[in-house]
Amino acid sequence: MRPVYCASSVKALVGAMLILLFASSCSGSEYTTQHFSFPPGSKPHESSWQYMALVIVSSDESPITSKSKKVIEIKVNDRSNTVFLDDNYEFICASLRANVVWEKFEEIKVELFEVGNEYAKDLYNKQLLKSGPNRLLVATYQYDQKHNKFNRID
Repeated sequence: MRPVYCASSVKALVGAMLILLFASSCSGSEYTTQHFSFPPGSKPHESSWQYMALVIVSSDESPITSKSKKVIEIKVNDRSNTVFLDDNYEFICASLRANVVWEKFEEIKVELFEVGNEYAKDLYNKQLLKSGPNRLLVATYQYDQKHNKFNRID
């Protein structure tokens, strides 16, 4: 069964997206995001998820595909926006991709890779496309039931 959206919900969502776009363009920062959801098989854009993992990459340099300082935020929340994980990293890299393995709720594995971008015209990205991705981080988080949050264990 497909979800039904009312016109006011769609207008509110579009309005929020435009405000975020305007706010980010005024600050001079560029952002990319990747969404992952739990339980396995659920999709972030559908209503079947219970928990959402979000990897946010931001840079003050443009274009975001160039080799520059990137701030990476890894967040996990539930449908009521309770935060279970909020972790940050910094890397000097080109484009960044995340792979999240989340098969059982109690453990999340996050891998961050520097990848070349075929639309970037700089030499560094061209070399990265030829050589393949560089692994930047492998982090495993375990759920701490007592404190109701995920902690890094490696």
